[in-house]
Amino acid sequence: MRLGEIAPSSQDARESRFRGDIQGLRGIAVLLVLLFHASVPGFKGGFVGVDIFFVLSGYLITGNLLREIQANGRINFAEFYARRIRRLLPAAFLVLLVTLIVVAIWFPPLLLPGIALDISSAGLYVSNLDFAIRATDYFSTSTIPSPVLHFWSLGVEEQFYLFWPLLIAVATIRRKNSAVKVFILGVIVFVSSLTFANWLLPRNQPWAFFSIPTRAWELILGAILASLAQTAAKLPRVIARVFGVVGLCMVLFSGLTQNDPLKFPGFAALTPTVGALLLLWAGSISKLTFASKILAINPLQQLGKISYSLYLWHWPVLVIPQVIAGNQLKLGERILLALLSIALAALTEKFVERPFRHGFIISRKPFRNIAIAGIIAALLAIVSFGADYAATGELRNKHASGTATDQRNYIDSLIIKSTPLNTIPARPATVDFPVPATLEPDLLNAKNDRPITYGDRCHTQENLPASTKPCIYGATTSSTTIVLFGDSHALAWFPALNQVAKENKWKLLSLTMSACTPADISAYNPGTASLMQNCPIWRDATVNRIIAAHPYMVLVAGTSGFATAIKGKEVSGDQRTAIYVAGMKRTISRLKTSGAKVIMMSDTPALGQDPLVCLSAHPTSTLACATPVAQAISDNWIGVESRIASSMAVPIIKPQLWICPTDPCPVVIGNILTYFDTGHMTATFSQALAGRLKAAINTALLPAIK
Repeated sequence: MRLGEIAPSSQDARESRFRGDIQGLRGIAVLLVLLFHASVPGFKGGFVGVDIFFVLSGYLITGNLLREIQANGRINFAEFYARRIRRLLPAAFLVLLVTLIVVAIWFPPLLLPGIALDISSAGLYVSNLDFAIRATDYFSTSTIPSPVLHFWSLGVEEQFYLFWPLLIAVATIRRKNSAVKVFILGVIVFVSSLTFANWLLPRNQPWAFFSIPTRAWELILGAILASLAQTAAKLPRVIARVFGVVGLCMVLFSGLTQNDPLKFPGFAALTPTVGALLLLWAGSISKLTFASKILAINPLQQLGKISYSLYLWHWPVLVIPQVIAGNQLKLGERILLALLSIALAALTEKFVERPFRHGFIISRKPFRNIAIAGIIAALLAIVSFGADYAATGELRNKHASGTATDQRNYIDSLIIKSTPLNTIPARPATVDFPVPATLEPDLLNAKNDRPITYGDRCHTQENLPASTKPCIYGATTSSTTIVLFGDSHALAWFPALNQVAKENKWKLLSLTMSACTPADISAYNPGTASLMQNCPIWRDATVNRIIAAHPYMVLVAGTSGFATAIKGKEVSGDQRTAIYVAGMKRTISRLKTSGAKVIMMSDTPALGQDPLVCLSAHPTSTLACATPVAQAISDNWIGVESRIASSMAVPIIKPQLWICPTDPCPVVIGNILTYFDTGHMTATFSQALAGRLKAAINTALLPAIK
């Protein structure tokens, strides 16, 4: 279903008057989205254009369905979906196919498998579910946006039109009072969906944002107005004028000032959607209002005319050049790309949308349309996965010949010579070499090279209920227990510490939670703009469990990238640091009551770019993917951690030289890939550091041994 389209479903609909206000509202909606995605200053709320489209679509389609019921006594489902196919699929498949070709030619090979999956799911109109699923995986986040990310909204609409016409058909089996029945049905769905959306938002923002149960109320809002069409058309002109002005102000206010898409589709989304509803209501009367005249101006009419194709083209046109360039484009460049997308949309509307919509190429026979759509969707999926297979096959054989033996020995010698607890010395320059043919793990499987605790479900995912597994590793029957405690950066040390535990005949208790700092502070999630309630619950219960276990040693680690808040508002800078220092001291004090030797582990370096994507694009130069030491390692933060350790009389292990022995920080040491994303070590690399960690722990424990 195209965003906000008019799809006549009966003779009555075809004879209904042209609604210039609807065309203009489409124009405003797509313009807001375009300017927002082009990062044009002043349009930080432009994403609300999608919410406006939802209201428009619900209004238009429900009105058409009701007119069809009133004229024919039933809904012709075959014709209904055939119209959707003729209007939606040709332009969408064109954009998807062009995007796939461009990505296959110019993108780093490692990106193609994920984008191929995105394109396949977009062609099947389930991309919203795909994005929701991957957004809930803590380690799946990518800094590179999918060039078909915007298809999520089309998925929501099409899923809505799978069940909404069926509900209408059931509710209006008897044609009498069909509009009243649809109104009651709409109110029930509206209240249920909006309530569920606000309940789910703080608990699982990705699913709340992308899923049809939480988005349905926006389309239903338009549907409710459509069920009141006869009453709406009798609105006094003076009230219609007020509705129009208020509605236009609400839409523009949202588009210009709303700056938190993570609150959508909750109550915050009522401003643009109710504004769109008021504009539609004002435009229902036969006489023009001030708002209707504004919406009727030619630029908005022309944008409204091409709004569907413009929505399809604008995002890949803006994203693809940025990925190819490898950096943020300038404002002037983004504006030129926005203009290019308008030109492509105009051509697509004229030469693709119109001919197919009128059946000039694929006819207007419903079942033939449906069959052709199925075949094209299947072909698109086959082509996408074929491109995926070809890219991954090429990637497996793309590494340059030759070895990195000399570089491996050189870098290994630097690491071996370093003393873990000493001040980090000046680093020599990193030596360049090709990606080793024997890279471990290889680029295709690196994302899954994680500690076994992740697969064992001993690691608690971000802000979810705590794992109930025993999480015992190392020498499991030993009477001496050590503990690994912290967030996902602590988890990264599990393979090394597990090896140390086995060699020292220690039982290892692994207690980690993603995005939950071990410091006793409020855990704030910037993604959902809310406090993570499960983090402090997990942390408190975990510390109590450690105290009860009376371990010999506790290794505490956490990321410097934590977020915290005061009274629900995120804090930064010195205030954030002070809160962390106090919270970490409280945690260490509690851990000491267990009788354990507490050891702090300084945070690991942070990479400046995705190492897997970069190496796939630069198979002959690992140096191209390295990150300068000054960017990867914060001396200030190491100082903060050191002062905490000193004031609490606990040793601190600083592993930065193990991970980053040269400048810039290499992403491959020997034939081992160091990180699988910008912040987490591969399990293979962590395991390789077991000897260094063992020596550091033994040194840290010497005072206790004496």
